Amino acid sequence: MNTQRQNPSVVIIGAGMTGIGLAIKLKLAGINNITLLEKAGSVGGTWRENTYPGVACDVPSHAYTYSFAPNPDWSSFFAPGHEICAYFQSVFDRYALAEHTYFNEEVTRCHYERGRWQVETANDKHFEADFLFSATGFLHRPKYPEIPGLENFAGPKMHSARWDHSVELKRKKIGVIGTGSSATQIIPELIDTENTQVSVFQRTAQWIVHTDNKPY
Repeated sequence: MNTQRQNPSVVIIGAGMTGIGLAIKLKLAGINNITLLEKAGSVGGTWRENTYPGVACDVPSHAYTYSFAPNPDWSSFFAPGHEICAYFQSVFDRYALAEHTYFNEEVTRCHYERGRWQVETANDKHFEADFLFSATGFLHRPKYPEIPGLENFAGPKMHSARWDHSVELKRKKIGVIGTGSSATQIIPELIDTENTQVSVFQRTAQWIVHTDNKPY
């Protein structure tokens, strides 16, 4: 019997929602030779990176869980970001994924050689596996607008995925570029901040339907 085929080695890049879920399903299938590589110092992916005012799930909380790990403790219909991040941490702990995980290990290079994946990290560590899965996501990667003169703007500027909580927002004139899902959550919070003047710059008008975020 070929035990390597029954329990192959697996490397997963990213310990966000997808990476955690994949690692657990592999363990439940009897595959335990798993290495989870996370570039940051904790789990959570986009919910770890995005901490802007108003950050929340735009999917009903009860549906935004793993099928094998329901959560009866959501505080509201659309859970705030910190609760979602805490949920993923709790599932990570419940299924003992720490023993498979390397934190602060950003993957810099992968190549396939003689039937095996060769994976290298920024810390000069090398991993080898039969299967390689990318679970890096994309919502945590800032995309800044290419606006002439932006680098000369004297005031604070930040991306929603790199929110600077040290910046005082009260009594400020604030410009928001874009009307995507993050902006839809941020703008009402900014408007409700004491004595702010908020201007929104949009390329395309956004259609929004009001939904009550009922507490549980």
